[in-house]
Parts: sequence; C-alpha cells; structure tokens
Amino acid sequence: MKTASTTILFVLLSIVFLDAKAQNADCNGYFAYKQGTKFELTCYDKKDKVSTQLKYEVKKNVSSASKTSVFFYNETLDDKGELLAKGDYSVECRDGQIYADVRNISSFAAPKTADVEMSFTGDKIIYPHNLKQGQKLADANMQIKGGMKDVGLNLMNMNISLTNRNVEGFESVTTPAGTFDCVKISYDTDVKGGLLKFSGKTTEYLSKGIGLVKSESFDKKGKKSSSMLLTKLDR
Repeated sequence: MKTASTTILFVLLSIVFLDAKAQNADCNGYFAYKQGTKFELTCYDKKDKVSTQLKYEVKKNVSSASKTSVFFYNETLDDKGELLAKGDYSVECRDGQIYADVRNISSFAAPKTADVEMSFTGDKIIYPHNLKQGQKLADANMQIKGGMKDVGLNLMNMNISLTNRNVEGFESVTTPAGTFDCVKISYDTDVKGGLLKFSGKTTEYLSKGIGLVKSESFDKKGKKSSSMLLTKLDR
C-alpha cells in the first residue's frame, strides 16, 4: 500500500509549468508551449523501479490581449505500458505569471472515463515568469473529490498542500532525454485523503521551453520516496 500511495502521490505532483515574456500573454518560458511538442516523463518508486509513465503533447495555443492558453493531451501508463488514464487540459499565462491547478498537473487525478466524475477546488499554483535564486513563491492548497456517476459512491476526497515554495538556484541536469539548464525549486508537500497520507519535501527542476526535467520527493526523514525524469522529448 505504501508503494502504491507514493506512486499515486507522485503522479498527482507531476508538475509541468510554463513561463512567459515579462508582463505579456506570450508563453515561452519554463513550459512546453510549441504546438506539436511531445515529451515523456517516467516516474520511479523509492527503489528506482519504474512505476508510471506520463506522455504529453501540446495540441494548440490560443491567445488574446490578456492571456494565452496552452492545450495539452496526456496519457498515464503503468509500469507495463498499459493505459491507466487519458485526458485533455490547459494552463493559462497572464498577468506575468502562469496559473495551473491540480487537474492540469495530473492525468491520474482527472481520468477521462464515462463512469468517474471529478471535482477540483482551491488555489491555483502560480509561477512568476522571472524566477530568481532566493525567491519565495506562493503556497497552494487544493481539494480533489471523485465518485461514480449516477451512483453517489465517493471514491476520493483528498487535500493537497504545497508550502514553503522556494527558488533554490540554477543547475545543469542530465536525463535520458539530454542535458538541460534548469531552475531548482523546492517545497513542502502534505497530502491527506483516506489511506493516502504523505508529508515531506519535493524538489523539482524546470527548463525553459520544456517544463519539468527532474523531480524528487522525500519523506519526513529525508529518505527518497519517489522520483521523476524527462525520458523523451520531440520538438
């Protein structure tokens, strides 16, 4: 159960963000925004065994005077390559920042099926366009509820809190997809919902024009519970 819980948690925190030109609605920073871009993130458990694969494709961009929306299609596969979930989502770039919520960072959280109905409330996860070492980022608290349609059966009631979000600095990161210049960001993670409970720290590395390149999650004792790497990129 513990391994399954950390896998679910890490898919929920499979965060891929974007940046943009300062004070306008053009998204061209810490995010894959170019139409046709495809990339794959591989999730690993605490023993570095593959637990999940996340595949993404940028479908289109829609811009107005006040914002740009980037639309994605994504799939979640298990360790054997079998499809677990699929879905579409979008993120918004406006007011010099990127706004995303949990439905935008997790194909597991929002599977496209005929029987499951999901609802999402709470804060947006905000990333300013220009990130600097030592910068403090806004906290976020989100709730996910899910159940069977027309039955009233509750399957999920989860609360996710991201606090103490800090820009740690800039590093070069090498993965199977290549070597990337990244910003390093850390935050405290607290997840509560049924049997799934986790408190610890997450560190992520984002690269311009790509998004998430690497992420690691640690428990309260500082032991690695899961990780993620960018393993394929086609742009």
